[in-house]
Amino acid sequence: MPTPERAPHATQQDVAARAGVSRGLVSLALKGEGRMSDETRRRILDTARALDYHPNTAAAELATRRSHRLAVVLPYLDNPFFDRLLRRLRHHAGAAGHTLVVLVSDLEERLERTTVDEVLSLRPAGLILPGTSMSPEALLAMSERIPLCVLDRALDEPSIPTVRLDEADAAWQIVAHLAAQGLRRLVFFSPPRSMHESLLDERRAACREAATDAGLDLTEVVRGDDMNETLAALRSDSKDPFGAVVYNDMLGIDLVAAVLASRLRPGADVAIVSYDNTSLASRPEVSLTSVDQSPDRLAEAAVAAVLAPAPAAHVTVPATLVVRASSLRTPRG
Repeated sequence: MPTPERAPHATQQDVAARAGVSRGLVSLALKGEGRMSDETRRRILDTARALDYHPNTAAAELATRRSHRLAVVLPYLDNPFFDRLLRRLRHHAGAAGHTLVVLVSDLEERLERTTVDEVLSLRPAGLILPGTSMSPEALLAMSERIPLCVLDRALDEPSIPTVRLDEADAAWQIVAHLAAQGLRRLVFFSPPRSMHESLLDERRAACREAATDAGLDLTEVVRGDDMNETLAALRSDSKDPFGAVVYNDMLGIDLVAAVLASRLRPGADVAIVSYDNTSLASRPEVSLTSVDQSPDRLAEAAVAAVLAPAPAAHVTVPATLVVRASSLRTPRG
């Protein structure tokens, strides 16, 4: 069955022809400007509604060379943390008189570059990059074309603003909490290599340094195709309880499920802590201890950075460890 052709979008010229006025008068009426009789203004506005006219904001921005759009390129959509972040970015962008355009790169370097090229063709007022894998050199070259802000990544380049969690503080809170549970052995759970982000290296290093300072042992395990097999292999050498520091909540929930499937107890046998503090972590059947990254503060600082008249300084957001049952060896009474 052939697809019916859609009617073309109405233009200001269409409104002008139907209302019997000039296109310039239509433009003024739609903006609430210009000198004309109330009857003429009302006729133009009624005609615009009848034709379902919507302004072409992209064309208007190109004409004025001033964009009111901010672009965000996400690495992927799997993590519900990005939903919280986008909501706050949209809020703060709107408060600054801008709309938000979102694209996804799927953690593929080639696709990320292509996606960024698409963003640049839109000529937005700024670009926000959470979890980007682009090299510092590529980011520096891009910053010469468009104001940008990098989220969740440390950069030495002072001309590129960054907004990120205080990873050292988060790691210290996690290690101190697990040590207080009487644990001496810690394991850092990394996502599959296909989901590797630049942030992973920094987060793992911060946790290793905090563990060393506390006199604890920390090793790394990379999640395999099956989390149950990953857990079983980890416990083949020792059945003693250990603390699991997990890269993010999605991986943490996988580990909680694997622990339960192995008839072990989260907290008592495997004390689990992750990052992001998503809504899933707070569900009672999961009750996952997690680091809250204050997405509202991240979003507010990122929007301010890309709209600043000069490059903003690097912003570090403090971490808050939200303790739940998954990391408590003795449940709270």
